[in-house]
Amino acid sequence: MRGGVLAAVLAMAPLLAALPAAPAGAQAASLPARQSYSIAPGSLAATLQAAASRGQVMLSFAPRLAEGRHSPGLQGVYTVEEAFAALLAGSGLEAVDTGAGGYQLRERPNPPPGVSTLSPVRVEAGLGGPLGPDIGYAASRTATGSKTATRLAEIPQSISVVTAKEIRDRGAQSVVQAIQYTPGVQVNNFGGNEIRNDWIVLRGFDAKLTGDYRDGLSQMPYDQIRARMPAYALERIETLRGPSSVLFGQVAPGGIVNRITKRPTAETLREVELQAGSFDHYQAAADLGGAVDEAGAHRYRLTVVGRDAGTQEKYDSGHRYKDDALYVAPAYTWQPSAATSLTVLAHYQRDRNDGESRPVYPTRTLVGDYSFDLNDREIYSLGWQFEHRYSDRLTLRQNARLQHGDMTLRNLYQLSLAADRRTLSRYALVADERAESAVIDNQAEFRLETGAVKHQVLAGLDARRLNGESEYRQAMAPSLDLLNPVYGRDIPYPGAAARIIDQYETSRQLGVYLQDQVKWKQWILTLGGRHDWAESTLDNRLSGSRTRQRDDVFTGRAGLAYAFDSGVVPYVSYATSFLPQSGVNAAGEAFVPTRGKQYEAGIKYEPPGGASLYTLSVFELTQRNALTPDPSLPTFSVQTGEIRSRGVELEAKAELARGWDATASATYNQVKVTRSNDVDLGRTPIVTPRRMASLWLNHVVQRGPLAGLGAGLGVRHVGPTYADVRNTLRNGSATYVDAAMNYERGNWRFGLNVNNLFDRETVVCRNNLTNCRYGIERSVLGTVAYRY
Repeated sequence: MRGGVLAAVLAMAPLLAALPAAPAGAQAASLPARQSYSIAPGSLAATLQAAASRGQVMLSFAPRLAEGRHSPGLQGVYTVEEAFAALLAGSGLEAVDTGAGGYQLRERPNPPPGVSTLSPVRVEAGLGGPLGPDIGYAASRTATGSKTATRLAEIPQSISVVTAKEIRDRGAQSVVQAIQYTPGVQVNNFGGNEIRNDWIVLRGFDAKLTGDYRDGLSQMPYDQIRARMPAYALERIETLRGPSSVLFGQVAPGGIVNRITKRPTAETLREVELQAGSFDHYQAAADLGGAVDEAGAHRYRLTVVGRDAGTQEKYDSGHRYKDDALYVAPAYTWQPSAATSLTVLAHYQRDRNDGESRPVYPTRTLVGDYSFDLNDREIYSLGWQFEHRYSDRLTLRQNARLQHGDMTLRNLYQLSLAADRRTLSRYALVADERAESAVIDNQAEFRLETGAVKHQVLAGLDARRLNGESEYRQAMAPSLDLLNPVYGRDIPYPGAAARIIDQYETSRQLGVYLQDQVKWKQWILTLGGRHDWAESTLDNRLSGSRTRQRDDVFTGRAGLAYAFDSGVVPYVSYATSFLPQSGVNAAGEAFVPTRGKQYEAGIKYEPPGGASLYTLSVFELTQRNALTPDPSLPTFSVQTGEIRSRGVELEAKAELARGWDATASATYNQVKVTRSNDVDLGRTPIVTPRRMASLWLNHVVQRGPLAGLGAGLGVRHVGPTYADVRNTLRNGSATYVDAAMNYERGNWRFGLNVNNLFDRETVVCRNNLTNCRYGIERSVLGTVAYRY
């Protein structure tokens, strides 16, 4: 069957090549005359002059009109008119074309009584719209929700976007910090200062592995080899909640988190940023970009982040836990015409920290030893994004990435506490992993009209491959005296005879998908279907055995929405997902994939102007084929388990007034094991809160001598959770307050961010009352940036 699909796709190539090419003049006429803008925040006068210079037009205005006004700047692809409109949005001013390449700034005239005016159109930043930064907190378009540049309000599924401005205002350093104000999202669910990976749970389901996406492609994480990206490297972060297999293949039912990296710009961009903060945190970053040639056909971007930092964990000897990192991401765009572009994206990162040692609760004595504990991870990748608009009706795209990673892990873990209540036995774990992955996504987008009905059809073929090998060794280690701990000791390494895992794994997936976004009057119908072929092979080098698994799965999505003129869009949808499982049952039969299905209904409201977005959604999400003990042979598992997640989510991304931005969310999520042969039947999975809420408010002074001065205040609440599968032990709720001060003047930007302002101490336990972690302590971070 797979060969037939490949043959069909290859057979399409000569058909596409045989299509008559549109004349060059016709193509140029049909495509908007836009160009890239990259304008730093500053005074309104300075940003307007920069836009005029980039657009090669003359702009005249009376100084009083711009006096004391501040602008957030501009990033993206616009016409001259759109650039001026975006910079002037909400100011009461407009730029009027005077002819012969000239524009004049004036106050927008009031309309006659009884005549309404349309709010300025807010153009989504970035090439193609959904890939660039946004002016405020509310993005208007997304590529994650449909793989086409679609308004968020028209996606019949919950999706949230954290923009570059919100990341900067809140001082987020990681993806986890950036999305912790997002509804339906739980981060670092086991508490503590997790520095190895992005621990993310969506609607009650783990998403840290299968939901890990970058630039629309899976990062193909392998166990501990995961690309933990700095927030500084990202334009935006998009979280699609609910089953997403129809577009992305094998994923957990909770959804995905898509990290959009920084892209080349036509305008010259040079920014240097320095940070210093709590726990010996020092970081330097640079963001450089611009056009290589005068026409802007060749553009580049280089993003660099270097960190030398400690964490809140500190040994009694005074040695602080390390969290060092280096991230380098060069990017290059070649755009020979308005219809064709090729962007090459590469990245290298090295993370070196002390792993996951944790205090022995209720003391703060660390189990590990700085002479032994280490998590050393190196990842590099090379990818590209190609797009060609063959005509107004046909666009071809290809996204691809190759990635390689190596990881060495050394950690000491607690085993048991002696009768004297002070001597802790420990064991040492050493792991070495290596992984290589390749992923490619080919797309053809057609725009058709059948009478009054408009179709936006997306056909795609994607494939992925992962090769990974891992070796784990484990042995006893010297014990630790909790009352008089001694660190810096010589810890023996487990030898080859202490191997507990030695395996080589290969996984492959091929998928074909078809989606149609149908519009008739104000009705929007989204239909999608996908077929996947997935297989994996696991070679166990310890036992000499080989396990093969093949899966053949169909998934889909159907959604219906109605867009009122007021900006209100109610919707309903149904979506499914699948995720392969490794292992066999008592009969030696390979496990089939888990299957997810979701019913969702909601209302989205995007006021005219697009500067705000409000979302309310209700859902029921079920995962079937979950593993549960075999009643006949409890050492084996059967697939009769089921987990159900029901909930309500609310989110607001709003520009309350010029200079006032807010993001707010509330989550009620009841997750329950509905089928099981174990004691967890009818119970809530451990460390899964039922209630979460957050609010962040930010204000930037727009006029007067304090123009550019901003302040933000946020509060996050996470409800109580259960610490054990029987739901007899509870973790308490936690409420955190975050604060920020920012000031921008000319080319300078200063920031001060405080997380957990009141230093609220929390403890999260898992399985018992000794396997516990302390929550995040208060941290202060200062930032100085210069853009020139």
